[in-house]
Amino acid sequence: MRLPGDEIALAIGFCFTEQVIDSMDDLITVSHCKDISTNRVNVYCKHPRNGVALARSGQCRAPSLTSCGICGKQMISDLSISLQKVQKNITVEASRIAALQDAVFDGQEVFHGTGGTHAAGIFTKNGDLLALAEDVGRHNALDKAIGKVLFARREQEAAMIALTSRLSYEMVQKAARLGVEVLAGASCATSLAIELAGSVEMTLIGFARGNQGNVYTCPERVILED
Repeated sequence: MRLPGDEIALAIGFCFTEQVIDSMDDLITVSHCKDISTNRVNVYCKHPRNGVALARSGQCRAPSLTSCGICGKQMISDLSISLQKVQKNITVEASRIAALQDAVFDGQEVFHGTGGTHAAGIFTKNGDLLALAEDVGRHNALDKAIGKVLFARREQEAAMIALTSRLSYEMVQKAARLGVEVLAGASCATSLAIELAGSVEMTLIGFARGNQGNVYTCPERVILED
């Protein structure tokens, strides 16, 4: 299930977070299937990333979500093994994290009309918005936002992500793939999300509402203000 729109960004972001591609340079074309419908997208890659695409042909390739548990063919330990630790280049004031959440909420056009979508915003270290996306699924919203950043070739500027949803392990996985240092969500974090964020040295913040929030991992990046 997804919210129509941003199909190209969704396809690019999903291919990236699933480690099929590393950047836009790995793609030949991404386009709608004109003879079918805009609900389908063709993605042509130059080559499989380190053989990943070919090796996965015998694996379960549907997203393994916390709503249904981790796929039996994928060990929990593989999550941290396949991800690099994020760099430690930034610190951020607690008030700025609140500002990121406000920016995402204010940008939710569909939510303000329906109350039925999640949103993900990707920001620079200075808090400038790189991309924002909405979807009925939180995973799709983040993949769309990541796809937009990749399409603009600004992934090196991505430093922080703000979500309107809870922080499940797959959201941490996607954020870590992009290399962001801070991931904040409006709701709780699962135990596996906290474990994974700690293993890649990402700052994970739950219940980020107003000037409040729970910092679960790497609190040294967060500057508390009087």
